[in-house]
Amino acid sequence: MPFTSNEVASYYNEHVTEEGGRLDYNELEMPQTLRFVRKYIKRGAKILDLACGTGRYASVLLEMGYKLALNDISEKNVELVKNKFGKNKNIISIERSDAIDSGFLQKPGWDAILLLGPLYHMPDKTARLNMLKCSGNALSAKGYLFSAFMSRVHAFIYGLKQEGFDISDGNSLAELWDKGRSDNIKNAGGWLRYTYFDFPEVVNPLITEAGLKPLHLIGIEGLFGERMELYHKMNKKLKSRWMKFIMDHCEDLHMIEQSKHLLSISQLDNS
Repeated sequence: MPFTSNEVASYYNEHVTEEGGRLDYNELEMPQTLRFVRKYIKRGAKILDLACGTGRYASVLLEMGYKLALNDISEKNVELVKNKFGKNKNIISIERSDAIDSGFLQKPGWDAILLLGPLYHMPDKTARLNMLKCSGNALSAKGYLFSAFMSRVHAFIYGLKQEGFDISDGNSLAELWDKGRSDNIKNAGGWLRYTYFDFPEVVNPLITEAGLKPLHLIGIEGLFGERMELYHKMNKKLKSRWMKFIMDHCEDLHMIEQSKHLLSISQLDNS
């Protein structure tokens, strides 16, 4: 059965520590995302971080001089970011809600919106389109939307690394491959239960259908994909060389196909 927003909130309430360390493990995600923020968004601009999690992006963006509004579905995450940033003069406001119900989306004029999680908790295409349309409509005329997606192929790789899928019902793998999620796969980690996975080739058409103009589709991890343990084994100098290589080729088709996280950058299509 489809999962609910309350189940997603409960999951994140129970995994604050793990989520807080996720970007320490994936050492490529934040540098990749922030370099495009720097490219397009001027210091002092207003950024809406929908589903801000434990505030890892917020912490760096505040240091970079941006003004932020923060939203999250998890009570514990909201409490955490309020304690961290509540008195920061560049915090516009902090709210708890499902991303699609955010009051911030009713206040257009954001120079950028970070949508780095909600879309892969929305198995229904209509819901994803609505999320993208609402976000696009809340942008300033020249604002940018940063949207994250999860690779369907890498859901399988992730599951295999968790000592393999339990596919005793015979239909689980086909369901995951065809629909982007399955309730019936066991022993693949609880995170899999609440995530929707997609193929890279559907991202730009979805962005376009939502009335936005795709500017970039980026493969965050490139060749490392669901293999970050290989990156962790390297020394600092070798890591630096590989990071530059991945960044230089992050929009190449094969790098996108190899990546676990996909990042779309788009604007309102005013043509």
